[in-house]
Amino acid sequence: MIRLLLIINLTFFIGNSSEAASLKLKPFETDGCTLFIDGTPRQPGLWRSCCVEHDLRYWFGGSKEDMDQTDFRLKACVQNVAGEQWARTIYTGVRAGHYSPIKNKFAWNWGWFTKREKSPLTSEEIKIIQSELRLLRLEQENINMDDFIKVNFPQPKSSLVKSNNLFLAK
Repeated sequence: MIRLLLIINLTFFIGNSSEAASLKLKPFETDGCTLFIDGTPRQPGLWRSCCVEHDLRYWFGGSKEDMDQTDFRLKACVQNVAGEQWARTIYTGVRAGHYSPIKNKFAWNWGWFTKREKSPLTSEEIKIIQSELRLLRLEQENINMDDFIKVNFPQPKSSLVKSNNLFLAK
């Protein structure tokens, strides 16, 4: 009987510890614009912060739609600081990389300790991500983490409607 209880407890512990490990992120890393330059010869770090934000998104990942949106955000960011030609070049390279047989370690969802499919983030994963993001110090990369969190995890609009100076639930 004692052996049976011990086996049950070990099974429960091992099952829960692997689940806990799957909901843990590896430390964030970035190399700027992976396999590409971070800016022009005259402005060497011109779009580096765009790439670092892109790396942050790839770190915690999400669904395929999230990945597509992340790539579009990179393009928009680069276009804003360097123009359409650079934006198109970088975006095309990133999208082509999705189909390349040569992969680097910064693939979509790379930050999770266990393999994660391209699926929407759960509310528990979002809490973990936001907590980890708040611990990162990326000021030297010109990343405002509060703004990054607001853009990537917008709060739902209030379900209250103002009517005759009263707030009513929708």
